[in-house]
Amino acid sequence: MHSGARWDVIIVGTGAGGGALAWRLAPSGKRILLLERGGFLARERDNWDSTAVFIRAKYRARETWFDGRGNAFHQGIRDYVGATPSLTALSSSLCARPTSVNSVTTAA
Repeated sequence: MHSGARWDVIIVGTGAGGGALAWRLAPSGKRILLLERGGFLARERDNWDSTAVFIRAKYRARETWFDGRGNAFHQGIRDYVGATPSLTALSSSLCARPTSVNSVTTAA
């Protein structure tokens, strides 16, 4: 992506809402940019294991956040393309993600 790129629509996150919006707008001919914070979630058995997801917190972001008073905490976010692992089944049943993408760029 170059700095002169122009977009008609920018969608932040491809969870249930962002994915459905992208799917609906795809045939419009508009130039659409999808932004994601995380990478693709590996397909593995633990995706569907509630113990792995919720108890072991396998997919939880490890970063430390700070509240307004400077107290550290770990938010329960899980950053992956298309939603969080704990919502994968729900998101998959609510929306269809675009089947073709012109280009995918990830930043590590």
